[in-house]
Amino acid sequence: MLFHAPHATSTKGELMRGTGTLLEGLKADMEGAPCPPPIARWLASLPDDLLSLLQTLAEAGEGAWLVGGCVRDAWLGEAAPDIDVCTTCTPHRMMELFGEQAIPTGIDYGTITVKGQGRHYEVTTLRTESLYRDGRRPDVVNWGRSLKEDLSRRDFTFNSMAVDVARRRLYDPYNGMVDLQQRLVRAVGDASQRCEEDALRILRAYRFTRRDSGPLWGMDAELEQAIARHGTRLSMVAIERRWMEVKKILAGPKPGDVLRAMQDGGVLRHVFEHLIVMNTALLNVLDDDRLQRLHLHQRLALMMVEHPTKEAVQQLKSLRASNELQRSTAAFHEVLGHLPTSDTAALRVFSHALTTQAEAHLLSLECLADHDVRLHTGLQPEAAAVLEVKKRWRAVGPRSEPVHCLVDGHWLMAHTNIGQGMRLGRLKQWLHRRQIEEDVTTMEGMEALLIRTPYEHGGVEDWPTPSFP
Repeated sequence: MLFHAPHATSTKGELMRGTGTLLEGLKADMEGAPCPPPIARWLASLPDDLLSLLQTLAEAGEGAWLVGGCVRDAWLGEAAPDIDVCTTCTPHRMMELFGEQAIPTGIDYGTITVKGQGRHYEVTTLRTESLYRDGRRPDVVNWGRSLKEDLSRRDFTFNSMAVDVARRRLYDPYNGMVDLQQRLVRAVGDASQRCEEDALRILRAYRFTRRDSGPLWGMDAELEQAIARHGTRLSMVAIERRWMEVKKILAGPKPGDVLRAMQDGGVLRHVFEHLIVMNTALLNVLDDDRLQRLHLHQRLALMMVEHPTKEAVQQLKSLRASNELQRSTAAFHEVLGHLPTSDTAALRVFSHALTTQAEAHLLSLECLADHDVRLHTGLQPEAAAVLEVKKRWRAVGPRSEPVHCLVDGHWLMAHTNIGQGMRLGRLKQWLHRRQIEEDVTTMEGMEALLIRTPYEHGGVEDWPTPSFP
């Protein structure tokens, strides 16, 4: 049987009104309850390709449930970026059922990816597992038929909820909805065992304390104790997995409070191993409302602004961060240690060099000044000076892209006695800077600049370039 669209006579609206057109699959081995209104509304919006996937599994005599984060987010009224399915169907049987639409992304651990219409769905076989002796992955994975057992091995109560779409039943064996209402992160069952099985759950626990821009969610006392007991097991988790969790924290709203809680709990040092202790003033800067639109590389640069750029890059390398993230963080970090002067020519070069990042640079310096932070270059920005530069910069005008140099090497060789080589290239850079400083827009203006440029004397290493600082 291949993955197919819903029956032509059935519409998604009919399916979700419970007219019986979506076949009920194998029943769960536990009692459920009617879906509460937020989840019922979410079910009414499920896409056709997902309903087709569930229909295919039901027709094969299998059980299938939406599970985990998508159910949690639906209850919170949030749009889940991904929808995960768990099923009694074995992975190899799913490969047969869904044919070319199936991708064996994690088949050894029971997970396949089913291609839908413009989206993918992860479908995982119910599992029973033995001990996690390496703190990362189960020793043995066995396929199961019990939804109850599968939910019992998940990390947190609000991630151990499942929904039967056809029956419109919610399974919440660990009162995850109650914990959502109380803004509480609580482990499923024995918190110590959950952390010992997979130490990455320690970082996930902290990540889930930041669900919105309000106060951090609380953490259950037993979970806090388990984290204190098993924190050192994080070293057994691949650094890429640790970094992935912390990267999600940094990309979310107001990460400073979460990082502070991690530092207080002795956890942060198991990720940022080169920073040892973070300045709490910098954590306050990260949560400043003026900086909530910063990108990940800019937040990372702020976190490490007291350390030399070389050390910041070394920290990112140890996290196995991408080369692009290392490059962009280093570039912003380096210039963040400098405040441009307030004269018009310098601010034009500043706008040219930083373009769309110029505002983030000045806002960051403004916040760092307010929190009395000394930067890696020795600069300790003063609020009044930063505000004056910011005011003058706005008057000069921000730039969305760099200024294009009006002349090339051929033009320069035709107007000077300089041949190809370093001297010619450096002269072009010097003229480019002067073009930006004086806002020259014509070739006649460039000729006048060249006449006034004393390029016939001095070493090229001293010639200015169109860069900041």
